[in-house]
Amino acid sequence: MPLTMFELAISVGMLSAAVGFTVGLVVGQGRPPRWVEKGSFVHKVSIGFATLDRLDAVLLRFEVEPGSRLAGVDVGELRLPDGSSVAIVTRGKKVIVPDEDTVLREGDQVLVVAAMGEVSQVEERLRSVSRDGRLAGWLVEAGSTAA
Repeated sequence: MPLTMFELAISVGMLSAAVGFTVGLVVGQGRPPRWVEKGSFVHKVSIGFATLDRLDAVLLRFEVEPGSRLAGVDVGELRLPDGSSVAIVTRGKKVIVPDEDTVLREGDQVLVVAAMGEVSQVEERLRSVSRDGRLAGWLVEAGSTAA
């Protein structure tokens, strides 16, 4: 399905914002982000977010904590809702633009771009995978389609 110029502009803008923000984090320059920590360390994932007001989107940030079952999960296995995507993974000083086969590792800092209306679903999905691993929700989803 071809992208319209508007959709392409939004995608490029979101990616540019995420890359610029991440580079600023990595090199320690620029204005500090206005992260609002939301959530807790329940199931070893604390998620912060910053809004992209003009795009009706949010950047979610989380770290793959020690003991989290997010470690070893491919980005594609996160099965994030439509309108959201893992934009950047930082691993030490290395910045990675992930594809669906990129494997998350303990200590990774991850930025997710989510549509404003999808934030709670993305947060719940990340908590679920952190708690239950790559197949989180799979049996429930499979069971609900079989009934």
